[in-house]
Amino acid sequence: MSELVITPPPEYNYDEDLSSPMYSMCAGSSERVIQFEPFKRTGCPDCDWLYFTDHMTINLGSRVWGLHAPSYGLNGKVEGAVKFSGDRSHVEKVTVTLEGLLNTSVSQRGPGSGEYKVPVLSSTVQIYDSYADSTVEWTDEHVFSVDLPSEVMVQGVVSQLPPSFAAYYQNSSCEVSYRLRIDMARRGLRRHESKTISILYLPKTRPSEAPLISIPRPSRNLSDSPLCIFGRVKTVALEPILPLDAKRLTKSSISTHSQKSVFFSLPSPQCFSSGEPIPFTLSLVFPSDPFLASMYSKNIRVVLLKRVELWRKGITEPIIRDTTLASAHLRYFNEYSEGITLLRGSIRAGAEGKESSWRVKGIAETQYILRVMINPPTHLYGHLPSFKHDEKLQITTDSWGTLERELASTGGTPTPALGLASCLRHVDEI
Repeated sequence: MSELVITPPPEYNYDEDLSSPMYSMCAGSSERVIQFEPFKRTGCPDCDWLYFTDHMTINLGSRVWGLHAPSYGLNGKVEGAVKFSGDRSHVEKVTVTLEGLLNTSVSQRGPGSGEYKVPVLSSTVQIYDSYADSTVEWTDEHVFSVDLPSEVMVQGVVSQLPPSFAAYYQNSSCEVSYRLRIDMARRGLRRHESKTISILYLPKTRPSEAPLISIPRPSRNLSDSPLCIFGRVKTVALEPILPLDAKRLTKSSISTHSQKSVFFSLPSPQCFSSGEPIPFTLSLVFPSDPFLASMYSKNIRVVLLKRVELWRKGITEPIIRDTTLASAHLRYFNEYSEGITLLRGSIRAGAEGKESSWRVKGIAETQYILRVMINPPTHLYGHLPSFKHDEKLQITTDSWGTLERELASTGGTPTPALGLASCLRHVDEI
């Protein structure tokens, strides 16, 4: 029997004279430093947002985002500079005012008809005062900065500052607009000078926690599921609906055969990023009537609706306008047992970056509804119940976990949600 020969590993020589590399806060000749700097004003009409009056040149900085108006994100600052010309002897003061307006319009018979304008923001800074000493020469740039707050008080209620928004329907409309007004006031009866500039407020929003990518197969006892215990999955029982013209179908028969027979599950909390798929499951539980599970599984429709609600004085219920954004894709799974069927599906939360929930309580709201509709075949309509459920969702512009990376790359200032500008129309400056 041959003897096992073990080859030892090679020897390594350590150079004791080799020291650790020197580190420095200063970049070397072969290194590059990535650093965000504020966009500088160049004064070039094709590069900067420039506006003119007879005696004022207004510069709102670089045309960075490729939109039709200066755009700002969450907690943004409207920064710029004004250069004066002409005689200053009659100029009393120059102010810059940032204004926001929520305008709803309804054209219908009865109460609530008409136009309703609600101010959501008003902030003024003074950049020149003839009675105060100034270190800036009259013909030099007078810089200003006005904050866009994340929260505002509207009619006594604290609300998130709504994004720039526009929706137009046959008999109603809803528009959120922002503008910057520069006023040059002169003494006496001399003509005042003013310039109004439309701007866009496009705040990014994100889920507060990472959403579920898929919903695990539920256990037979739904309350035993770990995800249900920790509140990561919401399950609701769909209520059967009795057709208005049903003659042979009674409420007692619905209660006997269909109560708590259809279950709809989706991730919790119901907060999702626009453009991403929303997973869900449908459970059809008809152990006493197995053919019903097979029949209902072929007549399911799940859609995502974008809903705009307008509240008006004199009416108790809001005016609702729905638009269909997407339809679900369903996949059929094997039965648990005879009469019990599980279906999985997903639906896309609109176009990427273009949707966002917002609300100004008692005035207007944009929300998203996931609607589930299950109907019997046409020839059995009136003999079997239908099922319907609306689940309110919150949609954000961006994905969870992207804020820190964005702040690190932009020096701490969030960028605008450019996709929100897709619903806006161009408004010329005054």
